[in-house]
Amino acid sequence: MTSPINLQIKRLDGTWDIIEAAPLLIEEGHELVPTGTYQLYRGFPEFDSNLFDFQTMRERYVESLELTGEDNPGYLGELHFPGIGFFEWKYVGNQLQDGEVWQIVDCLQDYAAGKVHPMDNGIILPKPEQPEDISLHFKYGKDQIVRDIRLEEMEGHFVVLVNGDPTAQFELLEQDWEITGGEIDDADLLAEILRRIKANT
Repeated sequence: MTSPINLQIKRLDGTWDIIEAAPLLIEEGHELVPTGTYQLYRGFPEFDSNLFDFQTMRERYVESLELTGEDNPGYLGELHFPGIGFFEWKYVGNQLQDGEVWQIVDCLQDYAAGKVHPMDNGIILPKPEQPEDISLHFKYGKDQIVRDIRLEEMEGHFVVLVNGDPTAQFELLEQDWEITGGEIDDADLLAEILRRIKANT
C-alpha cells in the first residue's frame, strides 16, 4: 500500500473520528516502496454528516496540510508492521487508546488482505460487527512463517487449533481466560487469541 488510507473509528468517548493512515515510503531504484510504517493523523470527512463537526475538522486539516509527523497538530503517532501478514505491530504514540488502535489495526489488516469494507466518499467504514464480534479464524505471521489459527468454542471453553492441530485450551477461571491445557509460546499470538476470545464472549 503506497497511498494514504482514510478510515472511520469510534473514539473512547463514543464520538466518531476520521483517521488518515499515511504509509512511510522509501525510494528503491526508481520506485517508492512501503516500509511497513504508517503515520496516523486526524483526517476530515469530505461530506456533511451528523456524526462529525465537518467544518471544524476541515479547517483543522487544511491548516496543518503541509506539516508532517509531530509538527502536525493532528498527528496521532505511528503504527509499525515489522512482520508479514500485518499481524505483528506496534503503536508508538500516546494520543490513541488501545481500543482505538485496534480498530485501525483491524482495518489495515483487512485492507492488506483484500477484504472489502463498506466505504462512503472514500472513507473506509467499520464493519457492522466490529469491534464487538471479531473472527475466531485468522492468519498469523511471524519470522517468515504464516500459521492458520482457529478458535473452536466447546461447552464453555475454547480449543486453539494451529494449522488444524489442537494446540491449547482456554477456560474462564474466576474473572479471566487462562490456558488449562497445551501451550502458546508466542506472547503476541497469545495476546491476539485472548483478545478474540474476549470479544466473542
